[in-house]
Amino acid sequence: MDVPRRVTLADMTNPVSISLFPQTPPAITQRASVNAEIFETNAQPRSSALDNGARRPTFALYTLGCKVNQYDSHQISRALTQRGFRRVEFREMADLYVIDTCTVTAEADRKSRKAAGRAHRNNADAVVAVTGCAAAYAREQFQRVAPDALVLDNTRKLELPELALAALQQRTAWAENYTRLREQIGSEPLPAATRERAVLKIQDGCNHKCAFCIIPTVRGASVLKSRETILSEARAFVREGARELTITGVSMGDWQQAENGKRETGNGKKRGGRNAELCSLLRAVATIEGLERVRVSSLDPADVDEEFLQTVAHTPKICPHIHLALQGGSATTLRRMRRRYTPEMFLRAARRWREIRSDGGLTTDIIVGFPGETAQDFEESLRIAREARFSAIHVFPYSPRAGTIAASLPDHVAPDEQKRRVDALLSLARELSAAYAMQFIGQMVPVLVESNEATTNIIEGLTPHYVKARGFAALKNKAETTKQEDGGIHSNPALHPSSFSAGDIAWLRVERWRDGALEGVLQARPGERPRSANG
Repeated sequence: MDVPRRVTLADMTNPVSISLFPQTPPAITQRASVNAEIFETNAQPRSSALDNGARRPTFALYTLGCKVNQYDSHQISRALTQRGFRRVEFREMADLYVIDTCTVTAEADRKSRKAAGRAHRNNADAVVAVTGCAAAYAREQFQRVAPDALVLDNTRKLELPELALAALQQRTAWAENYTRLREQIGSEPLPAATRERAVLKIQDGCNHKCAFCIIPTVRGASVLKSRETILSEARAFVREGARELTITGVSMGDWQQAENGKRETGNGKKRGGRNAELCSLLRAVATIEGLERVRVSSLDPADVDEEFLQTVAHTPKICPHIHLALQGGSATTLRRMRRRYTPEMFLRAARRWREIRSDGGLTTDIIVGFPGETAQDFEESLRIAREARFSAIHVFPYSPRAGTIAASLPDHVAPDEQKRRVDALLSLARELSAAYAMQFIGQMVPVLVESNEATTNIIEGLTPHYVKARGFAALKNKAETTKQEDGGIHSNPALHPSSFSAGDIAWLRVERWRDGALEGVLQARPGERPRSANG
């Protein structure tokens, strides 16, 4: 296997490194959302003129796919904001549209193309910049829907702000306006903000060759950040407003293996287990002042060990939730997929997680209809899912990707049969999610607020266990606890959702599970912890 390359803090001045891991920004105190917006309505222009008549240029950003893409998109958003751009929603008129694409399935390709075409229709005079995995996989598909699009693969992704700016400056009126803007705001980078839940990439690329996966082709070989760089960037994110950090990578196990090779005891033996350095890093991130939560993204089941499970289960601030991608429950299917574990290995890890942390969240990905998957193979996936008691399952109908081993395998599953299996697995996934969530009814749970809907007086966010939750106003007294006719919970101005902002912790007493979320009554004001809260 290829040895992953490490990137250190010193590399941040190297143009080759900066294309993967941009320089850590100065301290920022404000917060703003960088969620990808859904585009459903016609473009609407919006003005933001300064005193000298200059208008702040605008950009819109649409992100598809994994958490690694979310990190990359935030870096692009930050760089544009620092250059004086103002972000607008994707459905609005903008000077620049950025689409960070995904190509893990044919559906992801379709959504990526649709976004590029919509951007071109929103404003035919705008620069449309397309990047990410679909741009690396099939760039010509975007030039059909947006003929003048700037299309950059992943190796050039973070050059996008400079290249887009250069394209915009070819337009005389735009360039004159931007010159006036820079005269007013100065040449120093403007502050950029981080949303309440941020993603921190510690590794990119992959050296494994799973049969179904195009990612090694479109993201390249494994590249690693150093511990020093990761901690520096984590502190910057917190200064910018992040309350929760998700530690992620395409193949995070590569990071722990490379770091482990450096540490030795006095007798020349390696110190600690397989995940010793990764676990040490997670604990270090959790000590950062002002950070409320640390969440761990997906780890290959073959890389899970006791220290990793114990660290996630019992370290303060680390969320008791792990994501292990099963992909298939049949030993035969896993061999054809070229995965590095067996169903028995996966179940051992799942059972041990339940022993260590019985309330812990366990989520997974499962591919349905992989070439050669028989009805019995699929039944094995259902059996493993039931036994593992997943809290959530991400279901992926198999989609052939040209250039992968699986694309040339025989015995593809018929579309009608694949759909039947997808529906069966989705039904089981809903059943398992509800069964997992029921343990929290009657309990007090903290929710990191992500949205506050003024029209419905509801706050929404995630629990530490990675369960969606909604909070309603508290009741003043027991006399007001009569249920509404629809079974809803009464709202009350004594403790109103409107007092909460994104990034606040809201404590709920859970009353029910409905429509894929826990629902409960707010128990404390922002910044307060109820006396009856456990832990």
